Amino acid sequence: MKKLGLYRCSGQMIATVALLLGLTCNAQGQGRVTVQERNKSNQTTDDDGWGRPSPRKKNRQSDDRQRTRRATDRVFERIQGDEIDYAPPQKLIEMSFRVAPSVTFNTAEGFNSYAGFRRNGAALRMSIGPSIDYFFFKDRYSFSSGLWYTIHRSGYQIPGQFGQPIWDPGAKLQQSSYNLQYLQLPASIKMYANNLFPNARFYIQTGGLINIKLAEKPLDPAHNALFQYAEDGGNYSRQYSRASLSLLLGTGIQYRLNQSQALIMGVSYQRGLTDVARARDLVSKNHVISLDLGLKF
Repeated sequence: MKKLGLYRCSGQMIATVALLLGLTCNAQGQGRVTVQERNKSNQTTDDDGWGRPSPRKKNRQSDDRQRTRRATDRVFERIQGDEIDYAPPQKLIEMSFRVAPSVTFNTAEGFNSYAGFRRNGAALRMSIGPSIDYFFFKDRYSFSSGLWYTIHRSGYQIPGQFGQPIWDPGAKLQQSSYNLQYLQLPASIKMYANNLFPNARFYIQTGGLINIKLAEKPLDPAHNALFQYAEDGGNYSRQYSRASLSLLLGTGIQYRLNQSQALIMGVSYQRGLTDVARARDLVSKNHVISLDLGLKF
């Protein structure tokens, strides 16, 4: 009986302790604060780890790309005419006056009695005259012509025995130089690139020239072998043809001063296409490099 009472007391004590532990755990559970941990997964999401959208960070490289793209778009808009910084021609036809300091030189190739002829350097000459531009397609393309007075220099180094009745292998080298005065008629196309710089536009010119000779003037007649040879018969015979053809290439900038006037600055190259020497056994062509300065009005 005593053992049975002891067992009963022990069971009651265990039940009481279990009840107390249960109540204690329940109280702690009701007072607990649940804390949500940040998402530490490796997945790339647009939130900040708490379920909210993350603020976008500035990317310097992407900003530079956007600025470059905007600048490119502005250039294309200007080229397409949305922003005009060079006013289109107010007239269908524009006139200008050209002044062109030029370096002139020629080629020389002789045969038979003219064998041994060589070109004799280059010289500075001048070209002046009016020009005209007729715009036939918007403000970008024009037919360009004019009337230019141009001086070419044609010079030769001549073997000493040239023109001598007796062969003399030890004869000194001779010289010959002429000023050839031409009236030039250009026929070319100018192509303009608008809106690349404020108040300025580039142009490219290509076409040809008709050269009509006005006069030929020998330089230093007393020592000019070709001139002396031409005078041996008593009557001077011209040494150069009356007309020739040349290729014309040029480029430059047209800078606007106001609505009706502009400065022209450029370079051009004239390449002779036809022989200017009148002698059958001598071939010579004229070439010119010019600095083109002009005023358009």
